[in-house]
Amino acid sequence: MDEVLLGKREARRWGLFLEELKKVSSVAVPFMAVAVSQYLLQVVSVMMAGHLGQLSLSAVAIATSFCNVTGFSLLLKLGFSVRLENVKGWKEEVK
Repeated sequence: MDEVLLGKREARRWGLFLEELKKVSSVAVPFMAVAVSQYLLQVVSVMMAGHLGQLSLSAVAIATSFCNVTGFSLLLKLGFSVRLENVKGWKEEVK
């Protein structure tokens, strides 16, 4: 039916788009699931601490925010520095 409405060329483009979308989705969905799971892990921790009291809830909320800001940024910086060391060593071997 799409061929009648859009013409053969347009229907083929739409088919190629859907095929590519399926391929990309098969790669992207696991990454999205991991990101959501990591976020929900922190949310559940805060919710569990909320059952203990207001002081515990505020402490866990501040600690989670602090870890998100400092801890993850340090991990990323460490990862980048290790990668740069590998590239530097590789370039020296080539010379």
